Amino acid sequence: MAGLRVRHHVLVRFKLLSPGQQARLAGNPGKTDLAGIMTHQESDMTQDRLARISPDQANAAQKRVIDRLGAGRGRIPTPFNIWLHSPRLAEGMEIIGTHIDADSTLTQAESEIAILSTAVHWNAPYVIANHQKHALKAGLGEEVVAAILDRRRPDGLSGRLGVVADAVWDILNGGMVGDVAFVRYDTELGRELIAELLVTIGYFTSVSLAMSLHALAPKA
Repeated sequence: MAGLRVRHHVLVRFKLLSPGQQARLAGNPGKTDLAGIMTHQESDMTQDRLARISPDQANAAQKRVIDRLGAGRGRIPTPFNIWLHSPRLAEGMEIIGTHIDADSTLTQAESEIAILSTAVHWNAPYVIANHQKHALKAGLGEEVVAAILDRRRPDGLSGRLGVVADAVWDILNGGMVGDVAFVRYDTELGRELIAELLVTIGYFTSVSLAMSLHALAPKA
């Protein structure tokens, strides 16, 4: 049974890769354990790592966060089943997450470029599967989504969306951003939008790592 569970998880991850990544792996069958898709550490993965906190079992501090999530999001998003074990932390994440979800100055397409790129950067199948659909729904073209999944800088994006895509690429690739690029982002996006991008990437870094640590498979 464990072997079947691992095989299913590998196939799920393989299907989430872009055609280019799939082709590279198919052309290199000697890659150990489909490196980059799974590692030997995943051989004992289970779908039972979440210790969910139901509202009737929550303590007073947890109930406050749950009530805020109900008011702002209408549900308890999956990552909060992890963060609610630290109610003070969950309270802060609720403020940030609800802002990103409902009040961000980024457009939906701009947000999805940042979110999907972050999920791909951290190899997070659960978040990739979810936000690949959101990205297409937000109006990002299939070629843009394919580039992100293939870890390429999206081409052909004009206006502010193109600047956002470039900024996300630079932020996630690490290292210092040069003066010319920074002046461009400061001039064309402004400090508020830069802050929004940084917080969105940071928040979904936490989401991506949380989902992968708890071995959550993509929704069917």
